[in-house]
Amino acid sequence: MMWRSNTFRATVVSLVLLQLLAACSASRPAPVRGVGEHAQGQVKANGRHYVVARGDTLYSIAWQAGTDVTTLARHNGLRAPYRIYPGQTLKLDVPGRKARIYQVRRGDTLSGIARRTQHSVADLASLNGLRPPYRIYVGQKLALHAISQPVVAAGSRAKPAPPVSKKTEVAKSPKAVAPVKRKAYAGTEVQKKVSVNGPVAWQWPVSGAVISGFSLSETGNKGIDIRGSRGQAVKAAAAGKVVYAGNALRGYGNLIIIKHNDDYLSAYAHNEVLRVKEQDTVKAGQHIADMGSSDATDVRLHFEIRHQGNSVDPRKYLPKR
Repeated sequence: MMWRSNTFRATVVSLVLLQLLAACSASRPAPVRGVGEHAQGQVKANGRHYVVARGDTLYSIAWQAGTDVTTLARHNGLRAPYRIYPGQTLKLDVPGRKARIYQVRRGDTLSGIARRTQHSVADLASLNGLRPPYRIYVGQKLALHAISQPVVAAGSRAKPAPPVSKKTEVAKSPKAVAPVKRKAYAGTEVQKKVSVNGPVAWQWPVSGAVISGFSLSETGNKGIDIRGSRGQAVKAAAAGKVVYAGNALRGYGNLIIIKHNDDYLSAYAHNEVLRVKEQDTVKAGQHIADMGSSDATDVRLHFEIRHQGNSVDPRKYLPKR
């Protein structure tokens, strides 16, 4: 009888402990994501606002929005060093950027919408914070990229832009491109260490064949893709300062964005390992990453140059080889 009594008592104690553990588990808050795990920011349904997520920088948001960081900062009343915080809402309806919205209809798929609106699936998903398997619903409003402005041909009286003549498609030597002189935000570390108005002397970030060229169409490639081997050194195409290093931008994988001056940025995507961090000053030719296949189907470097927020053909700036 004593044995049965002890067994019954032990059973009751065990059940009470299990209930207490279950209650503690139910009330325990969800674990906080690590610093290295970037959340993807969201574009609100009206397409005119962006909700900042951890891992974002103003440069990465401007990159996604297709505008330059100076315009985006001024439009939101931000001053250097452009501090933003998760949950903050930024206005995207900057001058020159036309908001575009698509409302999902019955039978739509993200790939079908991407084709009709002249986007890539990766761009459309990134812009709206969608993750695989990219579920959408009838009536949902999707923000679309602004319509790209055409590149101004060489010799025009408009603001300087990359030449588009076939005769100057490839430079004969490292090409120094002088940006437009304009007032900059004073006192930032970027401008203290990076030339504001000086020319940019470009060089190839990696050796290898170009397997995908640049296109001005919305569905086209906004840079060039270069074949290589896993672990191959990716080098800075020009001197500058790292303004983004992370993996929060969908479709780019492990990405580095370098600011060269007030007008020019360059980006290096799909890396295996990042060798620099945000705010690092880099020299031309410095090893900044190892080539990989993050967010890509094979090993490659996706390389972009942007002039005042607009995508331009890198081969018009890189030396002939």
